[in-house]
Amino acid sequence: KTAYEISLGLVGSEMCIRDRSMSYSEELSFCVDVVRRAATPALAAFEMSDLPVSRKSDGTIVTKGDLDVNALIVESIRTQYPEDGLLSEEGPVDSTRREKSRCWVVDPIDGTTHFARGDLDWAIMMALLVDEKPVVGVVYRPALDELQAGALGQGATQIDNGVPRELLAPACDESMLRMIHGPSAAEIVTVAGKDEADFTERGHGLMAMFTILPSEAHAYVTSRTSGSEWDLASHVAILSSVGGVVTDLYGERHRFNKIDSRVRGGVVAAVSPDVHGRAMSLVRSANLQPL
Repeated sequence: KTAYEISLGLVGSEMCIRDRSMSYSEELSFCVDVVRRAATPALAAFEMSDLPVSRKSDGTIVTKGDLDVNALIVESIRTQYPEDGLLSEEGPVDSTRREKSRCWVVDPIDGTTHFARGDLDWAIMMALLVDEKPVVGVVYRPALDELQAGALGQGATQIDNGVPRELLAPACDESMLRMIHGPSAAEIVTVAGKDEADFTERGHGLMAMFTILPSEAHAYVTSRTSGSEWDLASHVAILSSVGGVVTDLYGERHRFNKIDSRVRGGVVAAVSPDVHGRAMSLVRSANLQPL
């Protein structure tokens, strides 16, 4: 169990947190409400037969869905928390964000390529950083109606098709370690004894972290991190809310609200410090290096 149990329900499009006495409950409720409202323009664009798509200066694509969702989220943050910093994949550039203790991190459409070709596995993501650490995170996959949310002191919840369930860190103790790994970390399978770990390979980049708690896995490892802070911050906040730990392949926690928002060093995510230690031992044995 987490330190505090929360009860989550749905009232219209809003998440209702019955105990609002603990920290970040307001911000968590705000995030859930915003991503649910943002699903309307996202799905409208997703269903277009002639979705407008353009290419950014870095060569990646951006769609009408990305821009419409970003506009709604940015306006919501600026209205509700005008003094906070902002870092979004689609802008605007906030030159003062690094001077502020609180900063929102937004990925309007995570998985834009999937979105543009009509696949269902894309997401709207929001996170709040406080002193450069993710403390609130929400990941919503509107086309599948799957929402995952967590905050420091609030625990984590999964809501699938309107049905909520609390997400807890699965016990590990001396039992077999259940680990998800990205294709780039496949070598880790070769260093574990058959009774030590059970491995599942899963692609789709850092979005694979969405499956850790619902599948009752203990850890996730990838050597390749081609994403940015907006790809990782929400997942870190959610896993941290149940006592988890997320670091790079060297055991160092990722820094957020940096000048350069790219994520480097790979990812080792675990549901507890003890499990993280076991995962790191396998990482070292496999001599995994960041790609």
